Amino acid sequence: MSNEALFDYAETKGHEVLYMNLNENKAVTIEEGRFSIVLANGLTRTEEKELVAHELGHCEYGGTYCRSSKYNVKAKAEYRANKWAYYQLVSPDEITECVRKGIVTPWELAEHFEVSDEFISRVLEYYQMVGVI
Repeated sequence: MSNEALFDYAETKGHEVLYMNLNENKAVTIEEGRFSIVLANGLTRTEEKELVAHELGHCEYGGTYCRSSKYNVKAKAEYRANKWAYYQLVSPDEITECVRKGIVTPWELAEHFEVSDEFISRVLEYYQMVGVI
């Protein structure tokens, strides 16, 4: 999914996306009657894509929390947000198609899906853990 498609998705769901100067995080989701995704100014296109997908995962799974939330609440919300982002940006079927075409190394996959090496590594690790690839 492209950056533009992610922003279109957010709009169709009624999620606001804003840019601000953020100090501690590069992105955060706020739930106050509706979801607002706040992104740090100055992100690269790849950072923006990965962060918007992750924050949309918080919106779609209803997984927001506050600083004082217990660790297990935070961990569950982050896990679900990551899972949503993985499936939207790099689906298992698309990976299978890449392998058929000879695109097999992590850096080739990252380049193909326009995500970072770190992101594709987490995707591959997750898909292997759950047995979908």
